[in-house]
This record gives sequence, C-alpha cells and structure tokens, in this order.
Amino acid sequence: MDNIVFGTDERMKSYAESVADFRLPRWEKIPTLGLYMDQVVTVIEQTLAPLIGFAGEAIITSSMVNNYVKLGMVQKPEKKKYSREHIASLIVITILKQATAIGDIRLGIDTILQSGEKDVCYDRFCDYVERAVRKVAKSVMSTEETVDINFSFNSADSMMTMAVCSFATMIFTSKMLSIVREEASASETETSK
Repeated sequence: MDNIVFGTDERMKSYAESVADFRLPRWEKIPTLGLYMDQVVTVIEQTLAPLIGFAGEAIITSSMVNNYVKLGMVQKPEKKKYSREHIASLIVITILKQATAIGDIRLGIDTILQSGEKDVCYDRFCDYVERAVRKVAKSVMSTEETVDINFSFNSADSMMTMAVCSFATMIFTSKMLSIVREEASASETETSK
C-alpha cells in the first residue's frame, strides 16, 4: 500500500503541474463559423481533455448535446450548425456537471447571466475556473495543506466561485482515484505472477 500512496503523490504532483496553467478559450477565440455536431464534440473534447480526460469516459457525446438541447439548457442549433454561444454553453455545462446536479446547472447559468452579457459572463467564468484549478494544483504541488478561496456572498459571483471550486476539487479527486485504481490493478497483476 505504501507504494500506491507514494506513486499517487508523484503522479498527482505531475498532473497538478500539467494543469496549473490550463487556459479555457475566451469568447473571442471560440469559432464563429457554424459547426456540425461532430466538430462541436471534438472542440469540447480537445478543450477539456487536459482537465477531465483521464476517467476513461467520454467528456461529451452527441447524445449529451442532444439531451441538453431537449432540456432547454442549450438553444437548438440552426440548420444543424452550432454557434459560438452553443460551444460556450456546452463548455460551461460540461465543467459544471462534474460537480453539480444537471438539474441545477440551468438555474446557476441563468443566475450568473443576470449579472451581464453572455460574452462577459463566459469570460469571467473561464477566469474563475482557471483560478480555482490553479489554486488546487498549487496546493497539490506544495507541502501546504490548505487552499484559500475567498468569496463574497452578495452576488452571482459567489455561486460561480463555489461551483468552480467544487469542480476543481472534484477533478483532482477523480484523478487521484484513477491513479489509485491503476496502481492497485498493477499491484494485483504483479502479485498474481
């Protein structure tokens, strides 16, 4: 078991280093041309793979996108083409669903959008995600055991802060569990030889 813990620590530090400077595409960098479903899935997979692409599950699928449209979480595409707004919404939903119940995501997005224009809110969301991931990554890389996160409880930003902090800690927890599973499996294979 000590080998599993030691290997986990080293691999977690390596993961933390790899995502500490993770950047989401800002509104202006999201493609403006209408994309078809398979292109949208590819863009989101490539965007989020460094953070959540390790669990062995698809980050997003066309079925998921269709369900989000049916649930009213994402607007219907025009002539089967998805816009910048669709892609931004799908990035936000994919991130938030890692730590928030799918039924609550729409309410959270609506609350956040009350504080400004979609492009400004999306870019602010990206800033918050990156800060939360960076803070958790730095705590994993250092000997310090705490992560200081400040928020004010008088705005939609407090909800966004809490949601992205949940996301950041959840992805690190998922990564650690993935590593522990791999190391336990490797250990069992070695023992059975």
